[in-house]
Amino acid sequence: MRLQRQALFLASVQLGQGSPEARATLAACDRLNGILATLDSKSSVLLRVNAMVVAALAYVLIINGSDLLQVGNATLRLLGIVVGHASLIATIASCCFAFPVINIEGDFFGVSFGDKDGGPAALDEGLLARKSSTVARKVWFYGWAWRLAVLGGIGFSLLALLATLHVK
Repeated sequence: MRLQRQALFLASVQLGQGSPEARATLAACDRLNGILATLDSKSSVLLRVNAMVVAALAYVLIINGSDLLQVGNATLRLLGIVVGHASLIATIASCCFAFPVINIEGDFFGVSFGDKDGGPAALDEGLLARKSSTVARKVWFYGWAWRLAVLGGIGFSLLALLATLHVK
């Protein structure tokens, strides 16, 4: 019942009931929720790309066991193995940074899901500070997920280039 009461309270604030500060806080929280939705969408796509890169690298480096650079010299083969495994590690690490971005939050404007008692939570600076902190934390995680995905993708591309240049 508390979640229902909170939703009704927020709707009444949106319709003009409540203080100007409460309406401004609600609008600010809505903007922050929009940023969270964008981060969620971007992280979902990044995880899909990472999944393809991990699958390709795992097949080439581990499952298939073939030496892509079999006609190259030993130094070139070693470089290919190092680049391939480093790319695999970077891409897996990217996934680890992306997962916290897409996890769901356990509250709705200060009300925990499943919480059945108490009145509506206040629209105050504390709520806005918590929501801002969540956005900042998720932006940081997404930034590192993206950087590591780019690093893994560059390594995968370099590995494919090395293999292509040395196929006879």
